[in-house]
Amino acid sequence: MIYGFLLLLAASLFQGSFGLGMKKYQPFSWEAFWVVFSVIGILLIPVGWTWLEVPAFMDYVRQTPAQVLLIASFCGLLWGISSILFGKAVDTIGVSLTYGINMGISASLGSLIPLLIFGNIPPARSFTLLLIGMAVMLAGVVVITKAGLDKDKSGKTQQSERHSGQGGMQGKGLSKGLLMASFAGLGSAAMNIGFSYANQTLDIAARHGVSEVSASLIPWVITLSGGFVANFAYALYKLIKNRSYRDYASAGSGKAYLKAIVTSFVWFFALGFYAKATVMLGPIGSSVGWLAFNGLALIVSNAWGLKDGEWKGFARPKKWLLAGNAILIVSWIVVGISNSLA
Repeated sequence: MIYGFLLLLAASLFQGSFGLGMKKYQPFSWEAFWVVFSVIGILLIPVGWTWLEVPAFMDYVRQTPAQVLLIASFCGLLWGISSILFGKAVDTIGVSLTYGINMGISASLGSLIPLLIFGNIPPARSFTLLLIGMAVMLAGVVVITKAGLDKDKSGKTQQSERHSGQGGMQGKGLSKGLLMASFAGLGSAAMNIGFSYANQTLDIAARHGVSEVSASLIPWVITLSGGFVANFAYALYKLIKNRSYRDYASAGSGKAYLKAIVTSFVWFFALGFYAKATVMLGPIGSSVGWLAFNGLALIVSNAWGLKDGEWKGFARPKKWLLAGNAILIVSWIVVGISNSLA
């Protein structure tokens, strides 16, 4: 089990870091970046990595009931829609606040709903601690959100002093960004629900002698199929509408290509390692794992936000941010104890 948590830690480092690639990707427009990310990160890398570990994985997918495939893919489609909002929210309200809102909603719903759907409720002590850990985590998210709101309020004051009349626009931007991050959190929760549902394919592969740790990648291929459709279709539509396909040949595009490719690898490394960790963590791995995965990733993303200068000049909000991260660490410890009792 300790190896599962170590792998989960690695997954969280990747999950908390990939959002950096969704900023400052000029000369690409958002849609030019997102088309590359969709093809490489959501389609090619998941399929390629799964094929390397389980060459016959499509045989097990074909043996999976159609209802399972449809539900898991639909959950992926919901995530795909929400991931577009996530990328735009990062541009609007920054990495730290977007991750805070998104992962708070995603972690709570994405960990609890699979337990209720599949009836895999752990013993009373374990379940009680899991709920406490979830509550502590949400408290940490609230504190981090307060930090972001205070930061925005201070920023508006500073901006209005330099440019009269601009504060109202920033307020609108904050409200819009918070809504986008919230809906993105709901979609992220649907992602883990789809992954948990598609674990029936993992069971089929395991019955054929495939290692469960390797087979854990197959549910992502199923779930992300719906996510790819949503992401690629919307980005391609915007690419054609705005004629921003010209970005692919613009000056300095080489760095943008590299950033999109690296972001794609970092993003799916997070999901791939998370999938393997859920197997190692035991019977409630996809619930406990999802909660800890999001909490740790939030701490990592906040660290990157600090390094990137998002909180420079905001001393009081920064203190709230650090306090929120401390609460998240406590929640991770509680969740770990809960899993040991399951």
